[in-house]
Amino acid sequence: MTNQTVRVLELLKRFNNNQKVCIEALQHDMLWYGKSEKTIRRDLDVLKEVFSNSFELVRGEKGCYKAITKEAFDNFLSKDMLSLMVRTFSIAQYNDMFSSLDMNDVDKKIIEKKIKEHKNIYDFKSKPFENKSANSEIYKDLEYAIYHKRVLLMKYEFHGKLEEYTIKPYRIVFMNENFYLISEVKNQKYLLKISRISKIREVNKSKDTFYHNREIDKFITQMQTPMAIYSENYEKKLIKIILEVDSSKTEHFKTKKHLLSQKIEEVKANGNLIISFKVTKNMEIEELIKKWIPHIKVISPLSLKEDIEEKLRLYLDNN
Repeated sequence: MTNQTVRVLELLKRFNNNQKVCIEALQHDMLWYGKSEKTIRRDLDVLKEVFSNSFELVRGEKGCYKAITKEAFDNFLSKDMLSLMVRTFSIAQYNDMFSSLDMNDVDKKIIEKKIKEHKNIYDFKSKPFENKSANSEIYKDLEYAIYHKRVLLMKYEFHGKLEEYTIKPYRIVFMNENFYLISEVKNQKYLLKISRISKIREVNKSKDTFYHNREIDKFITQMQTPMAIYSENYEKKLIKIILEVDSSKTEHFKTKKHLLSQKIEEVKANGNLIISFKVTKNMEIEELIKKWIPHIKVISPLSLKEDIEEKLRLYLDNN
């Protein structure tokens, strides 16, 4: 663990204990002895980057700070946040993504030790399909290209064959237990390509740079499934799905959004729930519907209802 990491953690501890932190006093503290005011302010800035509204200047006391609320730090250490941290590092560990981080071996071992300790408390049954065989060099190249907005030449495996694309990489997204690269492509059937990173075999940076399409950025933030399709003015083309959920299963939809666009439209007199979704195509919702049959039925659109019924008939005829 670096010296600065130790100092920042000590600041976190003091703010968490509702202690006042003064730069002049810290210069006489063992951890900061001999350090300049500039160095101490850098330590405070590191903390501020992570907790943007965590501490403030004490009025009338030059160079002294206090936590805005002790609860801000308590919330960070809550079981929900701890669960999220453990899961995040677990994902990184399973995908060998530590190797792409600028982290020394000591810090890695500390994180890995904490993960192992908390596995006695948290057990995540749903884990990424990709494993440590994933190429960490590809992640590094993708991260670089996304950050610097560099056009990439990508070789992608599809049904056992290599396909080549010239892409503008926007974001790496974690969906349905897998990592996907979301890219803008030209001269293709679709304007946006959603690629499983485990299927990317090679990427090469070009000298060309690009600007983000703001509508594509917005689309990525609203994506619900890997089956989503982007087209210009996509919001006007979204399909509204209306479903009815049996009263025996409504709690599963009241307490959890199965897709980002899920909305409760009505609670019927018999307890049934009318819910709606907005998707780019019917396929985005089919998996959810199949999962909850016979406790769910399609109200609209009729094309989705007929498609589900036809697939069920084919299944029953073949079994």
